[in-house]
Amino acid sequence: MHSDPNADDGHWRTGDLAECARGDQCTAPRLLPVAGGTVRLAPALAPRAFCAADEAVIATALATLPARWHDVHAELGTKGRAAGPKVAISKTAPLPLSETADELLRDIVTILTSWEERVAAVARLAIDATAARRRRDHVAVKAAARTLTGHLAVLLALPAEPMTRIMSLAHAATLPTGTTGVVREAAGYAEANLELSGADAGLEVLTLHRRCRRLLGETAPAPRLLDGVACRTCDFTELREVLDDDGVFAGARCYECGAEYTTTSYTELVDERKRAAAEAGYRRRGVHGASNDDVSARRA
Repeated sequence: MHSDPNADDGHWRTGDLAECARGDQCTAPRLLPVAGGTVRLAPALAPRAFCAADEAVIATALATLPARWHDVHAELGTKGRAAGPKVAISKTAPLPLSETADELLRDIVTILTSWEERVAAVARLAIDATAARRRRDHVAVKAAARTLTGHLAVLLALPAEPMTRIMSLAHAATLPTGTTGVVREAAGYAEANLELSGADAGLEVLTLHRRCRRLLGETAPAPRLLDGVACRTCDFTELREVLDDDGVFAGARCYECGAEYTTTSYTELVDERKRAAAEAGYRRRGVHGASNDDVSARRA
């Protein structure tokens, strides 16, 4: 029998609170006052790795990953039967039509089943890890998601332990010095041994779900930073564009304090900043030619 992970046991009031592991992407951020009477967004405080809102987001992502796996699998496609004469080709296995989809499918299976094994060990579940590795991929994903969803509190509370992750050589090059593993340069990937905890588990689940949505064309493009335009409220240059359902510019939002602008108010803000710059005497300065410059060929 498990205790309710959301029950108020007093830890919220007396225990140590830490910022939500999602950081700037926290679903329920708090407002922090800063100098000048303004505020900025910060991750919510929680007694566990994630705030309650993000635990719910992770649970939803886990529950939908099996269906997402099938959707991504459909993106592999099938080769059509071409008309005309038959041509003899080599007997080597063909590459999948979508290498990106194939890589994502393998990552979903590998990551979910690895966390399933760790949760099973802690929760004392009767899962045969050796037999589990022989299951068909879609069966393994469905079983792992079911186990992890049913023991979400155990998953997110796991301590850091060594786990193997497969990654590109470019990603492996960014790992901290001293990280162990195997580099398979000819194949273009590396197997790294990383210390991963329950917080990493939640972030990996969210990343897999986001990768599925991106591959399936369900995500909007990343908000573009409106560089050089400072927010009227906090004066930070953290304004990013807001797009409507058709992908058309619909205003801006400050990622520092949360202030929002319509298309009209953003245009007014830009005009204000231009006037302020002009009044302060800022202007573009050209580069003056030197005495030995070749002005004909435009070479210095």
